[in-house]
Amino acid sequence: MIPKNSTPIKNEILTDIFAKRLLTLEEIAIVSYIMRWSWGFDGVERRQDWTKKLTNKQIAEDIGMHESHLSNNIKRMIAENKILVKDNCYQFNEHYEDWKVTEKVTNKKLPKREQKVTEKVTKVTEKVTKVTEKVTPTGVKLLPDKPLLMPKETLKETLKETLKEKSDVFQKTFQDFKIMRNKIKKPLTIRAEKMILNKLEKLSNDENIQVKILEQSILHCWQDVYPLKEEKIIDPNKSGYEQFMEKVLNDRR
Repeated sequence: MIPKNSTPIKNEILTDIFAKRLLTLEEIAIVSYIMRWSWGFDGVERRQDWTKKLTNKQIAEDIGMHESHLSNNIKRMIAENKILVKDNCYQFNEHYEDWKVTEKVTNKKLPKREQKVTEKVTKVTEKVTKVTEKVTPTGVKLLPDKPLLMPKETLKETLKETLKEKSDVFQKTFQDFKIMRNKIKKPLTIRAEKMILNKLEKLSNDENIQVKILEQSILHCWQDVYPLKEEKIIDPNKSGYEQFMEKVLNDRR
């Protein structure tokens, strides 16, 4: 038994029309209103197929839709045979196989509020696309004109392999250089270690010279490595003060 104050709706309408979204949300609102004021009343022998006489203003106020927008929807739905009208009385055509869907429904414009949201999302998407538009063959997205940094773990392994190729003397001296950096509270990062090794290679291809360069930086507590300074011949005719000042000036060069 159908409860009082209820509207009987066929299961086919719920599953094949509403559930499969053959109608837009606005069309569902209009159809629901028509069904309420037609099928929601019992006739003499069967349900009442037609609504009472309704105006667009009344429908718009009851379902909370702008009257001009409602009018456009109803005109389109009548043209598509989704609803029937006779003397301002309406009937929902549940036989969806007889509908005539037009291009306007397929390419239906969104309400203004939804249009604004969609436009904002589109703009954000375009900005993100521009930033990440460069893609490598492996699928890794690169920022424009910026090289991809080597991962920390990969850099660490590369550094380890580089030091393995060096002599024990070099490794010991490089370790002393790192200890010195820690003592002056300027510890080396993995990337900084790699940069120091690269700079040593540029300064000299001779490993013995590289060791002396490291020792020079350790002796003077330098944070970086520099070309070897030429050893000056001590002039016996100069006083101790003159020799000391000359050494200080040389160290500053």
